[in-house]
Amino acid sequence: MESGNDYVVTVKKNQPTLYQSLETAFAQQTPDSQDTQLEHTRDRVTRRPVSVLNQVEDIDPAWVGVQRLIRVERCGSRAAKPYHETMFYISSRCVVAAELSQRIRGHWQIENGLHWSKDVVLDEDTAPLCAGYARFCAR
Repeated sequence: MESGNDYVVTVKKNQPTLYQSLETAFAQQTPDSQDTQLEHTRDRVTRRPVSVLNQVEDIDPAWVGVQRLIRVERCGSRAAKPYHETMFYISSRCVVAAELSQRIRGHWQIENGLHWSKDVVLDEDTAPLCAGYARFCAR
């Protein structure tokens, strides 16, 4: 980008037009680049295929600088229970699936480490807030 900065942004269902554009693009095109990570930890087995499309079409021009469309599937088992989820991303980086996979996974490791600290060390999950308006309640 002109500023010298790049981005990788998660596309969630609260952006329905963009989300649908990515679903459609991956349904109609063969990925230009793919990478698969396999991880075994404690009671989990996770497989993460990452697919990248280089052709960026039908994306609202308000999303400036989009160069890659990314799909990450996470599937496996947790405590012997199967799961599957699909996440979509857009990126301004012109790189292959292996690099995007590392960047996305690196971000999740930071997020998980930060949230663990806030939850366990700062006891954030037991904050004395009630449902509805954020008012303090007695414990």
